[in-house]
Amino acid sequence: MNIDAIAELPYVQPIADASVLLKARMRYTRMFIALLIPIVAVTASRWPEHSLSHEIMQWSGHVLIVIGVLARIFSSLYIGGRKNDDLISDGPFSILRNPLYVGSFIAITGLGLLTTSVTTTALLCFSFAFCYQFTVAREELFLHRKFGMRYERYTQRVPRWIPRFKLWQNPGELNVKPYFVLRTILDSSLFLLAIPLLETMSELREQGILPTLLTLP
Repeated sequence: MNIDAIAELPYVQPIADASVLLKARMRYTRMFIALLIPIVAVTASRWPEHSLSHEIMQWSGHVLIVIGVLARIFSSLYIGGRKNDDLISDGPFSILRNPLYVGSFIAITGLGLLTTSVTTTALLCFSFAFCYQFTVAREELFLHRKFGMRYERYTQRVPRWIPRFKLWQNPGELNVKPYFVLRTILDSSLFLLAIPLLETMSELREQGILPTLLTLP
C-alpha cells in the first residue's frame, strides 16, 4: 500500500507531534497485553506434555523470543532516540522499514509457541498484526509529511516487513543515547519475563488452581 492510499484510510488521521505516535504504540501494546493474559490463563494445549511436538514448539518459542529481543535491542542502537525526528536509513533500517516491530512480532510468535498451541499462536500473531497496522500506517503518513520525497524514495527502496539483506549499509559512526537503548532493553525484557509467567500459569492449571476453559490444538 502506498502513501497516498494510506492517507485515504478512515482510521489514519494526520499527526503533527511524534509524541502522539509514541502514545499510540503504548496504547496498542497495553491492549495486546490485556488480550494475551486472560487467553493464556484459561487455555491449555492438546499436545501431550513431553511429546515431540510439545518439545519442538517450546524450544522454538524460546529461540524466537531471544531473536526478537536481540533484534529490538540491536535496532535501537541505530535510532539513538531520533525515531520520528530524523529519517533513519542505516543498519537494520537500511534493509527493513520496521525492524523494531518485526522483532516484537518474532518474540510474540515465540510466546505463542510457548503455549504449545498452534491456535493460540495464530491468534496472537493475527492480533498483533491487526493492532499495529494502524500505528505503522500513522507513522508512515507522519514521516511522509515530514520528510517528503526523501521518505518516498526510502519506501520505494526499502521493504516494509520482509528484509532485503543486500541493501545493508552501516554509518561511519553511531550516535547512541544510552537512555533510549536502556528503555528498549527494559521493554523487551517483558518478553523474557513472560516465559516464567507462562510456565507458572501452566503449573497452576495442572494443579487445578486455574480453570481450563479451552483446550486448543
